[in-house]
Amino acid sequence: MSSSLESIRLDKGLIAHTAAAIYGGAAFNGLVESLIPGDPSLSMIPGLIALAMFAMLLAVGPRLPRRWLAPVGPIGVALIAYALSESPGAGDGAILYTWPVLWTAFFFGRWGAVAIMACIALAHGVTLLELPADSSFAGRWIDVFVSLSVVAAVVETLARRSDSLLARLAGEARTDTLTGLLNRRGFDERAAFELAHARRNSGSVAAVAFDIDRFKHINDEWGHEIGDHVLARVGGLLAAHSREIDVTARLGGDEFVVLLPGGARADAEAFTRRVRGALAADDASGFPTVRLSAGIAVELAPQGVETLLRSADVELYATKRSGRDVRSRTLFTLAKPASTEERQLR
Repeated sequence: MSSSLESIRLDKGLIAHTAAAIYGGAAFNGLVESLIPGDPSLSMIPGLIALAMFAMLLAVGPRLPRRWLAPVGPIGVALIAYALSESPGAGDGAILYTWPVLWTAFFFGRWGAVAIMACIALAHGVTLLELPADSSFAGRWIDVFVSLSVVAAVVETLARRSDSLLARLAGEARTDTLTGLLNRRGFDERAAFELAHARRNSGSVAAVAFDIDRFKHINDEWGHEIGDHVLARVGGLLAAHSREIDVTARLGGDEFVVLLPGGARADAEAFTRRVRGALAADDASGFPTVRLSAGIAVELAPQGVETLLRSADVELYATKRSGRDVRSRTLFTLAKPASTEERQLR
């Protein structure tokens, strides 16, 4: 989905601009520290490089290939390690490693997190070896590596969970919860894709519009729970008899549509007969029947789904006006809930 976390991770402009913010923050941090009275003098080299990276990322970063932006994290690690090597003493500058860890783990996922932690393990290890003995001890390396590994793992885990949640929400936004079919939004998206494919290949697309006859009467007489059962049953049968490439949806109320890419009118009629047969198999004498009218439209290289649906609706309602011809309807039966008297007799 266009709004998924994956699309954010692939946004080169966002990748470059957030990296620029990190380098700009690092340059500002170095400038402020150099102006604080009593602080040890610092090398200006890391700050100047950070400033240059800040300007470069703002100017050309969004136009660079994504893979060229990946080294931005390790470069930051190298600059931090160099700055630490020039500042003997316990210090707390290692906290700056958090910036490239957060950035890399988020934008480049699990393997990015592993790669940046490997860079930190190496760079910080070399830095500690370069420091005087009283400032170089294994505990400093362990503290940094373990704490940042936890940060990287948390960021990557939360990112994956967020991506999964976004994907689930996207699916729910395109699915009718009662029938499990696509809703209008999901149908429009799939239909646009199939129609574009048909136009490229000069292919045909058939649409079958279905409508449950006198559905309001069913709800009024049998109740909305039974009405929902009717909708779910019709939706299940339409899905069961559709091909994998077909687009099956509930557009709203008791209106359903099935798009058959590459289908001709004969294919649409055969599909309607299959559904009719499946519903007729549910017949049980002595119970009222539910009728399902159908209308068919077929276009070669269709320009838009609305035109196709309107044509199917015209035939559908012509069928209804003509008395819901059995040739254009499917039947299935539905048991009426037992009355209080009937339940007492059982």
